[in-house]
Amino acid sequence: MLQNYLKIALRSLWRNKLFSLVNIIGLSLSMAVGIGMLTSLKANLDTDHFHPYLDRTFRVLTDATTSEGRTRWATAPQPIAASIRQMSMVEEVVQVRQGGTVRVLTDQGELEINTVFTEPSFFHVFGFSLTVGNASTALQSPQTVLLSQSVALRLFGEQHAVGQTVLFDGLGRFTVAGIMQEPPLRTHLPVEAVFSLQAARSLEKAGRIPVLSEQWTEYKTTATYALLRAADNAPAFHQLVSRINQKSKSAEPGPALSFSAQPIEDITPWNPAIQNDRHAGINWAGISQSLFLIATLTLLAAFNYTSLSLARSLTRAKEVGIRKASGALGRQIVGQFLTESTVIALVALLVGLTLWYTVVNSGWLPESKARAFWPDAQLTGWLFGYALLTGLVAGAVPAGLLARFQPVQVLRNLQTVRLFRQVGFYRVLIVIQFAVTTMLMVFLVILRDVGVHTSDQLRSVLPTNVVLLTLRGESVATLKPQLEQLSQVRRVTAASQVAIYPATIPGTLRVEGASSRTVVSKVIDEHYVPVFGLTMRAGRNLPSNLSPTREQYVLVNEQLARQLPGNKPETAIGQRIRIDSADVQIAGVLAEPDAPLSPIQPTVFRYKPAQATLLALQTEPGSESAVLEASRRIWQERVPNRLPEVYRYDEKVKEDFEKGFGTVNQFFGFFCGLVMLVACLGILGISAYAVEVRTREIGIRRTLGAGPGEVIWTLSKTFIKLLLWAGLFGLPAGWFCGKLLRDRMASGVDLGPVNLLIGFGLVVLVGGLTVLSQTARATRIKPADVLRGE
Repeated sequence: MLQNYLKIALRSLWRNKLFSLVNIIGLSLSMAVGIGMLTSLKANLDTDHFHPYLDRTFRVLTDATTSEGRTRWATAPQPIAASIRQMSMVEEVVQVRQGGTVRVLTDQGELEINTVFTEPSFFHVFGFSLTVGNASTALQSPQTVLLSQSVALRLFGEQHAVGQTVLFDGLGRFTVAGIMQEPPLRTHLPVEAVFSLQAARSLEKAGRIPVLSEQWTEYKTTATYALLRAADNAPAFHQLVSRINQKSKSAEPGPALSFSAQPIEDITPWNPAIQNDRHAGINWAGISQSLFLIATLTLLAAFNYTSLSLARSLTRAKEVGIRKASGALGRQIVGQFLTESTVIALVALLVGLTLWYTVVNSGWLPESKARAFWPDAQLTGWLFGYALLTGLVAGAVPAGLLARFQPVQVLRNLQTVRLFRQVGFYRVLIVIQFAVTTMLMVFLVILRDVGVHTSDQLRSVLPTNVVLLTLRGESVATLKPQLEQLSQVRRVTAASQVAIYPATIPGTLRVEGASSRTVVSKVIDEHYVPVFGLTMRAGRNLPSNLSPTREQYVLVNEQLARQLPGNKPETAIGQRIRIDSADVQIAGVLAEPDAPLSPIQPTVFRYKPAQATLLALQTEPGSESAVLEASRRIWQERVPNRLPEVYRYDEKVKEDFEKGFGTVNQFFGFFCGLVMLVACLGILGISAYAVEVRTREIGIRRTLGAGPGEVIWTLSKTFIKLLLWAGLFGLPAGWFCGKLLRDRMASGVDLGPVNLLIGFGLVVLVGGLTVLSQTARATRIKPADVLRGE
């Protein structure tokens, strides 16, 4: 029976090539997205599954309890390793200290490399391996480093990397002792450069990295893993780890620490309650969202198949009638049409898989570092089930409706068949499709307008003659005096943050007669206001003779000034406030920036130049390039073991903004275009069906003198009404999404009627042209041909 279903299905699809092609294209586009998401979910769930002892490997978690509550961390204090090594059920212990991202200078420029410090047991506990080198000796030396294959290729090209030296910014020069093979699956321990823990201790003594060894209070940087002798020892290990708390919580002042063990298999999906677990993948909420998006796209594409199947149902109705008159049962008719939809879904799966594989591996997506591989057996099963489900959902409605046709009704007068009397929900589905499309299109128009508006504002307000130099832990006194001596430099200011970005340092503000509140602050000096071109709303700038060790005056922004007694910038001048432990007087109120990139918060500008993290140099106009080169030279003279971070203020801000907004725009543009295409394919099928079932009516209208325009309007007005109904629901939804963006951006988001109408107009234009492509065919109908048999 199945063989006959397949034979008939293939013949039917071959006879109706255009119908089959449109369905395959519509399904394959949405399925390509689904394939990518399912592949990503599979890779996420397979994280760390290449390690050899999954059932016996555990990570130690830290619960830190303070007066503010309890937090859980994926890391633990380094001294805990000694306690764990004493447990009889533990075969091996390995610690992995995160070194963060470190820059490396190469002939092609600077590269950022993720670094870790660990010990030789790393390669025994985990499934990482070396293609070249000896792990035992490399991870016992303080002067060697292991590189991943990809990093070695970027640093040395095709040259032999082992034995070469690499200068790591802030750490020093290390010799490459081995090359690590790229792991076959994702891992929560992405390693690019691996140093020994001995190297970490040497760097601690040299003052190049923070001192963490042998300190119970430092629990946020080093992950500790234990390999048990047998999986059955897990309950006893959990108990012993939880008891370590009693030995260590009072050893040094700080939060009370307790510990627990987590199987390495449970690290992914990511648990949001565990902090400092940056590479654990997505959580169950993200997985659910991905599955929901896959289901949504599949349903939209399946409805298009349904509508196109109904559009050509008149040509299939006679076939059904003949088969039923010959003795075919209803379930056989259903099986035949479900087989056809499933065959199309499977073909669409192959097309979508090829499309996804080609796009990902072609380099068209520069932001993606992942490479696509053909699916393994398990993923193949997932994709086959996905295609099967898509085919069944797509073919269910037309199969059920056609199977209910009565042979006498169909064979007597085909034109009396009116499927949509039984499937009136098609109107609702069209409205839903285009309402979603309208919402996305309106939001996309608003988003693009925000990008253009903010770029224009930044171009007008950002000073072009400011050069930034990141201190990277160095003191202000190390560099500022020499920079101030440059002839092209007018002023140099020390700060913790540039003017355009919001403050990030939390603080507690107390005002007499009012309860304390939380504010944010920036570290500045007296040159901050003129260097960044800020204006005073009231009062004056900080005096130039302030003590660097004792705070006397501060500046506040308008947002904070309006929350102080008097509720005006003018009345805030001279008021005394307490910020953390310092009693200070408000010297002036800064005007709010013209182009804020986020909601403005109550902010205090404190004179604490010793805590600055950057220097901003105001240059003579046109001398920015010379100052950039001079700043790099001074840095290399004063800090020879670290690479400088020097850039122009306006270019850096605009580059960061446009890069972030470009990614968001690209994503929403692609998603909106995909949804638009799917929706248009749906209305294409329905409008084609409408022309077919109203052929006789069109012939009569043409005989009575109706012109082409009247015929087109008669056939199109129903769909235009559906598009207007879609706008009635989609416009408020798009406006609400824009409002959420405005709440996040604070300003520069235009929710006026122009952007709303542009977004809706684009949807109506594309949808209307799709309908017109079918209804215009009706003008070519000849009355004599359709009324000959009347």
